[in-house]
Amino acid sequence: MTLFSIKGKITAANDKTNLVHRFDVPENIKSLTIKYSYSPKTLENREKAVRLIEECFKKSDDEIIGKASDYLPVKNLVTVSVDCNGRYVGAAHRQANEQEHIISREKSSVGFIKTDIEAGEWDIVLNVHYACCEIDYNITVEGESY
Repeated sequence: MTLFSIKGKITAANDKTNLVHRFDVPENIKSLTIKYSYSPKTLENREKAVRLIEECFKKSDDEIIGKASDYLPVKNLVTVSVDCNGRYVGAAHRQANEQEHIISREKSSVGFIKTDIEAGEWDIVLNVHYACCEIDYNITVEGESY
């Protein structure tokens, strides 16, 4: 059964923030499947991408090797972490912009604790590591009953 579903947008104003999405899990759920995706993964506007890289060069004390275009593509990075009733359950700080994660007592995806699925307030947190353009995202949480 679907416990939670949302579509949203991330903008440059959300860069380096955490966006919390709270949902309720009822009693008698034995596993959660979290499906998460966002797009675009890369900034397609080459001119803007080069300009962003050049701005980063100006902030660095390191010697820059090469030119800005050598560092293309510029990629968005938005990862997922999960809490249950205020307790950390895990995170998937991966590069892929399409992910699926399972949480249960028997089996949990890498990065998540094997745990009973407690009833109550759960949070899916989008960790916006870098947003170089407007990003569309989708989150769906499915719960499997006993």
